[in-house]
Amino acid sequence: MGTPANPRGTTNGNDRGSAESRRRRRAWLMLTWPADVPGLSRCYRCGCLLYNPDDRNGAQVATMVAIEGHQQAYVAWPLTVDRIIPGVQGGRYVRTNIRPACGTCNSSTGGALARRVRQ
Repeated sequence: MGTPANPRGTTNGNDRGSAESRRRRRAWLMLTWPADVPGLSRCYRCGCLLYNPDDRNGAQVATMVAIEGHQQAYVAWPLTVDRIIPGVQGGRYVRTNIRPACGTCNSSTGGALARRVRQ
């Protein structure tokens, strides 16, 4: 008897690609989905600011940005890659199916979708 399939549609396998391909994917998302704040992106669901975790360390960063001569502080969260069509429904990590998301939004629907698909 084999190991049961992961019910969430995710694995620790290489479905997401190598570490280098994941870094390239995050960089592409930052360039393709820029925020109104330079150097940051926004979560496509809640709109919070995101930074590329490959460029900075920490769970949260405060970014100082000079806009029209004024320094303004922004709080940003690490960018995660969210699939529009979830993995449990056959969605893949391709550019037409990914968007920048915060960790909270990215993980909020996975378990619920998996339970619906299994029923």
